[in-house]
Amino acid sequence: MKDQILRNVVSARCGVIVAMSVALGFVQYWTTYHSGMVLPPSAPTFLHDTMLFSRDGTGSGLYLFLLPFLAALLGGSVVAAERHSGRMKELLAREGRSRVLGTSLVSGFVLGGIGGLLPLLLNIIVAAALNPHLSFIDGDIVGADGEVPNQYVLIDSSSWAYPLYKFNQPLLILVVVLMVFVISGLFADVAVASSFFTGRKYVEILIPFVISTLWWMLPTLTNLIVPDQWSHIIFLSVAGGASPELVSRNYVGMALSVVLPTVACLVMFLIERRRDAI
Repeated sequence: MKDQILRNVVSARCGVIVAMSVALGFVQYWTTYHSGMVLPPSAPTFLHDTMLFSRDGTGSGLYLFLLPFLAALLGGSVVAAERHSGRMKELLAREGRSRVLGTSLVSGFVLGGIGGLLPLLLNIIVAAALNPHLSFIDGDIVGADGEVPNQYVLIDSSSWAYPLYKFNQPLLILVVVLMVFVISGLFADVAVASSFFTGRKYVEILIPFVISTLWWMLPTLTNLIVPDQWSHIIFLSVAGGASPELVSRNYVGMALSVVLPTVACLVMFLIERRRDAI
């Protein structure tokens, strides 16, 4: 597991993710300040320039759409790489099937979490360095008189994240970072588990992206029988608001984003463990 993690962290794939992270941060910054909109003045906060926490830039949506691919790119090929390099037979003979598969899923989870989180983490670091302030900004769009005041809103007061944002901003950042890490790790594990049954190179990298895209499109395909809020693309955009009913759907989406990939990986692990060869 240690070798798998170190090998991938220093690989060209990680360099690609770093380059994509820089590009996503630039898109977020450029579209925030050069989209043609004149933003009202507000208290200084680096979250204004941070993906997921600000709805003014388009980097957030692009980042969340690419998240499964970024996670699988770094962590989804740990088994496929061992198989295509010819090391798998030696590993199976030395470690045993269950141990090899189990450690591959763990290392895939860690690498996927790193790959998916890296763009957000770099964006937070750069934004905080350029604007080292963390001010609370009221999220009530509608004033007491029922009018919409001309004020800047970072996170809408109807967002699921607003109570935590109001209580403790660093804690909210930590919670969102952990959510991104876990969901990314599970996306990577779906790729790892899928690679048990695919013989072609790099196919496993695309599987989580395809599944995520189909899941995101299900509301349209099912005439909203499956809610939008079940997709990570929606509930990880913490700046947006929603009605109380939709907020509860966000929580359902968070639970499904953990439970469904975990169950799928467990099933594929149990099937593969009983096979004679990888």
